[in-house]
Amino acid sequence: MRASALRRAVERYYRSMGFQPLFPKGGIRCGNCLIDGEVREGAWLCAIELKSDNDDLMRGLGQLLEALSHGYDMALLVTSQSRAERLDAKVFHMTGIGLAAVNSKGELTFIAEPKIVKF
Repeated sequence: MRASALRRAVERYYRSMGFQPLFPKGGIRCGNCLIDGEVREGAWLCAIELKSDNDDLMRGLGQLLEALSHGYDMALLVTSQSRAERLDAKVFHMTGIGLAAVNSKGELTFIAEPKIVKF
């Protein structure tokens, strides 16, 4: 699944919840890395990393951990449904990083809910 389809699904989900998703073209600089986007609600910030089927998941997890260490309250990794089913959810439950999957209809489902993490 392409990153643009993942982005549209995340934007649609969070806008329906009343949040403000932001996905600039070049990404958002966060320390030594770039994250794909963020979701805001007042002072609350959630870092979003989109990973298509050909992207490196370990790099995405590293970017999200760096975002958490630079002041983001939550972190969410979004990928396709088929790829998310092959991942071990224990990693996401232990670190507090959320895992969301987008199916072929463009619906976003959470496999591991993101938790508020403060370093």
